[in-house]
Amino acid sequence: MQEDPRDAILSSLSALSRAFFLILSLSLIVAFIAYGVVKKIPGTYEVHFSYMVSIEQHDVALGFRYDGYYALSSTDLFSATLASIASAPETIIAAYIASGIQPPTQDAIRLVRVVTAKKTAPALVQITVTDASQKNAEQLTSGLMTVLAKTIDEYNTKGPASLIFHGVSTTPWTSVHAPLPLPIAASMFMLVFLGGNMIVLVRQALKRGHH
Repeated sequence: MQEDPRDAILSSLSALSRAFFLILSLSLIVAFIAYGVVKKIPGTYEVHFSYMVSIEQHDVALGFRYDGYYALSSTDLFSATLASIASAPETIIAAYIASGIQPPTQDAIRLVRVVTAKKTAPALVQITVTDASQKNAEQLTSGLMTVLAKTIDEYNTKGPASLIFHGVSTTPWTSVHAPLPLPIAASMFMLVFLGGNMIVLVRQALKRGHH
């Protein structure tokens, strides 16, 4: 005999009602634990600065100038090169040495997470330095800027004699990135509460199926 849908609904609602306070209590406990754990997670500090790349030409070839498209292409290529150099493991190690900070690891994969550099425009490179310590992040940024300035000078010395590139940096700005405990706690509450109700409904459906 097929079960009346109305009886099935009433049975499910009754089961949910009996388990409501247990599920609510468990959800609140998990939410409070998640809030406390996330609250204790230390934030990370990010130092942001940018390089604006410009080009200066020496007239070494009569009647030829790097203006217009060629000048833009040259600055675009140099900006991409500068971004790659800034985030390279050897550059980051050199920045640690220049800043007087002991490198936390020799693992290249972990090192490249410390510095991110992106060419966001043909003549603009945005760089972010990340560390758990604000002091270390700012010191490392200073060391990185010193290393990059030296690298640009060396490139101009050994590169094409007709071109000189300049990288003008913006003033570094430090931000703090910390996980937000309240949204995470709310998410955990909803996850446990909805999951608990779903488990009750599934168990009730299986119980009816055996009858």
